[in-house]
Amino acid sequence: MTPPRRLAAFGLVVALAASAAACTSDPKDPAQVREERVQARIASTFSRSQATCIMKVLDAPTIAALDKTTALPAGSEALRIYSNAVVACTA
Repeated sequence: MTPPRRLAAFGLVVALAASAAACTSDPKDPAQVREERVQARIASTFSRSQATCIMKVLDAPTIAALDKTTALPAGSEALRIYSNAVVACTA
């Protein structure tokens, strides 16, 4: 084989291996995906350390509520928990 053919063959093997690995990997847990979306939103607003702190305080129902909307209902438990987390982690 000439060098360009070897390189092309190697590239094909790498592409096939990556494709096979992607097909056999387990799908992510929906709760994990939801948490990643919320974490990305929080990280876009707060510093890394603040976002990490906030995520540690939030519980699963609050994360689910934050994932559904950008405006939590006034007086809701999710808003209370989120607000307390923001105050505690940004003070």
